[in-house]
Amino acid sequence: MKKTLLLSVVLTLLTCPALNAQDIIKVKTTEAASPAEPTPRETLDDFLRSEESRVCSGLRAFARDMIFKDPAFISAAAERSTRAVVKATSKYAGTLAKEHDTDFVFYHPNTRFFVRINDKNYRGRMRLPADAAASSSACFWERLPSQDLVYSVLVKIDGEKTGYLKISKKLTRMVSGMPDVLSSYGKGRIYTALDKTGLKKMAWFKMRRREADKLRHSGWCTSNELAFLTSVGSGRTLTKKQQKQLLRLSDTENEFVLPEINLPSGTLPLSGLDGQRLGAIVYTLTPPDYQQDALTAQGEKDADCLEEEKEENILYRLFD
Repeated sequence: MKKTLLLSVVLTLLTCPALNAQDIIKVKTTEAASPAEPTPRETLDDFLRSEESRVCSGLRAFARDMIFKDPAFISAAAERSTRAVVKATSKYAGTLAKEHDTDFVFYHPNTRFFVRINDKNYRGRMRLPADAAASSSACFWERLPSQDLVYSVLVKIDGEKTGYLKISKKLTRMVSGMPDVLSSYGKGRIYTALDKTGLKKMAWFKMRRREADKLRHSGWCTSNELAFLTSVGSGRTLTKKQQKQLLRLSDTENEFVLPEINLPSGTLPLSGLDGQRLGAIVYTLTPPDYQQDALTAQGEKDADCLEEEKEENILYRLFD
């Protein structure tokens, strides 16, 4: 009986069709999505965030490791002697300018008054942001009484009621490396702009004259709420009309194409600790295959541009 049962099982197996070696169940794997290429604006934003982090950590470390370990400085701050603090800090201001490319060093004996190191004529009232003053250190964008837009590193001096040290770097220096960052997309030109809210026109002219790369024919050249300050890079130089278009679009759009000349463009707004916009970084890209027409800024100067440039030169002479 057992033999009969075993034989029937064997015969059943032999009659079943053999599995084809090609009949293999294939499990469909999900292909990993390739990361999207960053846009020029995203690339600039990443660069700016890393530059802010680098400047913040570098200047904060310099203040704590160098200036705050100077017995003369700490003694002067403890005695709340502004003159002695300025004298003790004076030698560090030159080092900061040379090694860290900074523009300003300030001493705040309290949250309302300030003096600039190595510039006895630049002092007065300027209230520190409450959030920054309450912490041991803070890094933020701000507009100075001179109208300069700067990235500042504020560090509280050790001890009670000893005040604050603030080291600031101009916006124009913070963006100096941006054209190189855009090189993979084409020839970039970076424009710096200030928000007109609270901006004093005469102070703007005075400040703008000190800039090495100020824009030709920009003048007060404003549209909506932004006023151009300076530009860097090898991209196409814009005429006054095109600058106004760029300013107008920068007020409302993050990324766009400049009309008529079809230049990819965009903007990065810069805000203070209170969230109010202080200025913006605006860029244009000249792609490698871009066919530039024969017209240049020099050839497109019209009567309005000439008249505004003449008025601007008169204003400049007021500061000589």
